[in-house]
Amino acid sequence: METVGMVPALRDGTLRDRSGLLVGRVEDMLFDAETNRPAWMVVRLSEDGGGHRRTLAPARGARPSVGGMVLGVTAEVVRSCSVTVTSPAPLVEHVAAACRHYGVRRFPRGDAFTSAAPGLEATRAA
Repeated sequence: METVGMVPALRDGTLRDRSGLLVGRVEDMLFDAETNRPAWMVVRLSEDGGGHRRTLAPARGARPSVGGMVLGVTAEVVRSCSVTVTSPAPLVEHVAAACRHYGVRRFPRGDAFTSAAPGLEATRAA
């Protein structure tokens, strides 16, 4: 039996910018390890010259909608982020570079983050 909740519903879900333009799909969420609040989304971009690059987008200001998750930033800002996540999970260096790009702090209370992916894989295997 699959657990129903916010994170499984977002995984592989459509991601749009604040104007409704398609950005890509949510592959993973990174949470502040102290507060368990979403901090970053791992995004597979929809238009990247066929490469479907993975990058990070801030969860702050994002909201759910009927057409998928809506970011608080524009698609152009997400696509211009120089961070390319090639490893299975983002590294601290990826998060640091994304922070500089978006002009935000990593997390309100520190640098520790956790991924939703391991928990989702365990739920699917059960």
